[in-house]
Amino acid sequence: MPDREPSEAPPRRTPGEISVRISNRTIVTVLGILGLVWLLRHATHIFVVLFIAVLLATSVSSAANRLARYRVKRSVAILIVYIAVVLIIAGVIALLVPLIASEVRTLRDNIPDYERRLDELLARLPQRSGGQPLRVNDLFSKIGEAASGAAGEIGRGVREFGSTLVTVLLIFVMAYFLAADVHFAERIVTRFVPPAARQRTLGIMGKIGESLGFWIRAQLLLALFFGVAFGFGLIVLRVPYAFTLGVLGAVLEIIPYVGGLVTIVFAVLVAATTGKLWLIIAVVAWYAIVVNLEAHIIAPKLVGEIVGLNPLVVVLALFLGAEVLGILGALLAVPIAVVIQILLDEFWRFDEPAAADAEQAGPSYPVGARTSQPEGTTSPGPE
Repeated sequence: MPDREPSEAPPRRTPGEISVRISNRTIVTVLGILGLVWLLRHATHIFVVLFIAVLLATSVSSAANRLARYRVKRSVAILIVYIAVVLIIAGVIALLVPLIASEVRTLRDNIPDYERRLDELLARLPQRSGGQPLRVNDLFSKIGEAASGAAGEIGRGVREFGSTLVTVLLIFVMAYFLAADVHFAERIVTRFVPPAARQRTLGIMGKIGESLGFWIRAQLLLALFFGVAFGFGLIVLRVPYAFTLGVLGAVLEIIPYVGGLVTIVFAVLVAATTGKLWLIIAVVAWYAIVVNLEAHIIAPKLVGEIVGLNPLVVVLALFLGAEVLGILGALLAVPIAVVIQILLDEFWRFDEPAAADAEQAGPSYPVGARTSQPEGTTSPGPE
């Protein structure tokens, strides 16, 4: 028999020494756990970013498909859509520049009058211990002290704005690649889904993409409704720059609630320059009417008919989304509800008994009962 090689003797340990061996599998497991913890901690932010990118890619894809009819390359069509979005934003800014410039000039011209009125109002308040009444300059000095103390908060807000800007650019880049690659979904399904379920998975993803496209169209119609209705009311009330405010509302209301809030702030500022208190109240009241019509009547009905959701589901989705994630949750609530409904229809439905089974069983009668026959007819007998 061949001599076996002597086994390697274990290393000698000094008293009190502990030996720890870490394998590659242990390292990978620990890294996986840490990655899962990080993912769960940032799950909401990651999900929101990815979902917005998918929504943007869906809307861009529908526009690119229409441009493809004119033999425009898909990547070029997406760039055209992006350029159109930039031009629309630039157009809104161009409309706002005269409005803001006019408001600044009005404010600058009226500052002495505002200061005089505020001094008269402050003079009516209880005087300080020294007997000197409060003046506007004193208030401004206190505001300046508070502002200097809040410099750190301003710096934090600037950093958050920069982070948000980077996130927005990242969303546009991801949406571009998602929309430009027609076969991206097929490759993902081929990589992660078993062959037997690939066709069904692609069908579900197609339904989701189509329904999200319908939701985007419904949201554009809602924005158009808000801009036309609010702008028309401002024209009737003879508010300066009514047309500009209507266009601003139509563009910004693509982001629900945020667009309307920005628009009403500008509208109130413009109405305040006229010096008419009743006009400010009328603008706020008309905004409340339009917003309630949009939120409780137009949106549930329009989104329900275009997307296929029950109006009650739309209202509940908006409520729950606003409660969980605020304005962003209200924006994403309806498309998330669309995805959930498609998944429920596909995986959790109870089919009614087939009518064919009942017909094959034939009519059942009680024992001893006879079928009624019209008078003058006899049942056919054997020939």
